[in-house]
Amino acid sequence: MKQKYSIFKDNETDTVTIKESAELEKGLFSLIFEETYDNEMIQAAIKEGKDALISVIRKPDLYPIAEYAEKIADTIIEYFEKTPAEEPVELVFNDIQLMQKEKKEALETDTEKDKSVEIDDLLDDDSDDSEKNDNSPKKVSKSSKKEKKTDD
Repeated sequence: MKQKYSIFKDNETDTVTIKESAELEKGLFSLIFEETYDNEMIQAAIKEGKDALISVIRKPDLYPIAEYAEKIADTIIEYFEKTPAEEPVELVFNDIQLMQKEKKEALETDTEKDKSVEIDDLLDDDSDDSEKNDNSPKKVSKSSKKEKKTDD
């Protein structure tokens, strides 16, 4: 499923509007939710940083996942810095591509973990492990030293 976020800064009303839409059919998007923010609140959050901006734009009804929220925040920051005109900006996200990307990253991570375990297994020596794990001090009696000398 594709999702579209439209960001519009209205200088007359001094507000920012974010509209979330979902693709019902190929090329046909339906509005899911619309949230309006005070321009000054957005600018103050931008000054505090991207995390603060994400906290401001996320609402109970408009709560994009982390990856989308970061891209929306980056777009809003750019929008306020570089776009003085009232031109809407649209971001389109494809959930299928996101899932494929996450699956690929998970497979790569698993492969790297498997390789590191194999290398660690090759490097480990059983005798070294028993010495490392046994931290108790060992007492050697004088009689056992004498016995060893006599056995030679």
